[in-house]
Amino acid sequence: MPRYYPVYLDLNGKKCVVVGGGTVAARKVGSLLKSSADVWIVSPDLSRQLKELVVQKKVRYIKERFEERHLKDAFLVIGATDDSSINSRISREAQRKGILVNIVDLPEDCNFIVPSVVERGNVVISISTGGKSPALSKKIRKELEQRYGEEYEEFIVLMGEIREYIMSEVNDGRQRSVIFQKLVDSEIIDLLKKGRKDKAEEEIARIFRSMGVRARPKRRGKVKK
Repeated sequence: MPRYYPVYLDLNGKKCVVVGGGTVAARKVGSLLKSSADVWIVSPDLSRQLKELVVQKKVRYIKERFEERHLKDAFLVIGATDDSSINSRISREAQRKGILVNIVDLPEDCNFIVPSVVERGNVVISISTGGKSPALSKKIRKELEQRYGEEYEEFIVLMGEIREYIMSEVNDGRQRSVIFQKLVDSEIIDLLKKGRKDKAEEEIARIFRSMGVRARPKRRGKVKK
């Protein structure tokens, strides 16, 4: 099997179909909703968790067994049923139509696979073994979760604010790059981990002074996560 090409997809508002109504389907639906996809579920029955999403109108539900017509206008489809014949049919129909398709636990029936993921806000780290060892992916994910804590989520929000400010204050591209690198290489992340937000702001101000940039306005309120 050839090596996979790593990519992140923009699913905002795109029709994504999940075939299946159990625990695995619920997990897939949850990840798609995080990406603001327009999620459609096709299944005769649903788990309690999926029923709640239907009631909350967070997903669209078709209470039927899978048919080819359910793929109309779909950008992506995930097969998560416990029936191998249905899963194979989903794969064939989707690939015939040029639709991205993932069949859970069957990489040979997919034209893309879903990596194991560590998420810290907008910091997303994905791990893949090309479908050869999900257990190893899980092990690496747990190690990364320990290494990259919640402070990275706060830091990336902070960097987003700083980036906007620097882009408006500093015209020289090389100087901007140096500032951003100094911020990343500083002790700011460790200070956030220790809850020392005041010291983190002092470190940002120090780096700005060293680069001849005036202090940015003070932040108001707590960091949004």
